[in-house]
Amino acid sequence: MQRNAHSFLRMADRYAEILSFVKIAESGSLSEAAKRLDLSLAATSRRLSQLESRLGVMLVRRNSRHMTLTQEGQIFYEKAGQALSDIDQAENVVMRNATEPVGALRVVTTLHSGRSRLAPLFQHYATLHPEVAVHLEAAGQAANIVETGHDIAICFDPPPDSGLIMKRLADNPRMLCASPEYLSRRGVPRTIEDLASHDRIVIGGGQDMWRAIDMDMGRDNRASRVLSTNDGEMARMWALNGAGIVIKSLWAVSDDLEEGRLQTVLPAVALPESPIVALYLPAQGDSAKVRSCLDFLARHLKPAEATPAAA
Repeated sequence: MQRNAHSFLRMADRYAEILSFVKIAESGSLSEAAKRLDLSLAATSRRLSQLESRLGVMLVRRNSRHMTLTQEGQIFYEKAGQALSDIDQAENVVMRNATEPVGALRVVTTLHSGRSRLAPLFQHYATLHPEVAVHLEAAGQAANIVETGHDIAICFDPPPDSGLIMKRLADNPRMLCASPEYLSRRGVPRTIEDLASHDRIVIGGGQDMWRAIDMDMGRDNRASRVLSTNDGEMARMWALNGAGIVIKSLWAVSDDLEEGRLQTVLPAVALPESPIVALYLPAQGDSAKVRSCLDFLARHLKPAEATPAAA
């Protein structure tokens, strides 16, 4: 720790020496450079002497009335002056990124409905913020944005202990649903007890929700047939093909419900929501592009409207 502190202080001294030399070269006099640096003449002269001693060359020819750069001084001024200018420019760019939405914005989403819902929103956001270059990427599961380099991940249930900040963007209720063909063939459940005689489609951890429903029925139920998968889109396809009743989020099936490919079943059954959330690194909260994007999504992501239950 002491060695690191010493290295940091030495680096700070070197920067101060270089900055003083550049000011001397630009102003043409030690006294004027001292004024610009808000230092004493003695301190400014001492910094110049320390720099020349460290480099082992004379950088400035000086007497009581005149001061000129040596050849080595001219070379060092051109290189060091450009370096300091680059540092100033880098600071300005970074400070602007903290106050204005600019630069590349990399977003990853696990939402299958991202194409139909998120894509138009990000197109609108890019129109409002032309200096932000949006890259929207689809993924099968929540990405480790620390490793992938994304600024924001948009998903349903966030992974546990991710170490990321979570912002809730929209509500997303879950519901029981099935295809009209399945309901016509097997009958429409009228009570929660009727689910005991129906086939079910289970997605990953959704087994816990089915167990809760079984407990409401007052029995350790075994459905007549169970299909299970860890892929939400596969479960949706099974439901569309009449394989059984599935628990899906409204966002995932709103188009199917609206167009009659699926119908809600027992809408009065309360199921835990699967909210749409944004995940980002704690430090990214200071980025203007991330803040503006999250605020935009929170304003424009509206929950889909549920359609009436099966008749």
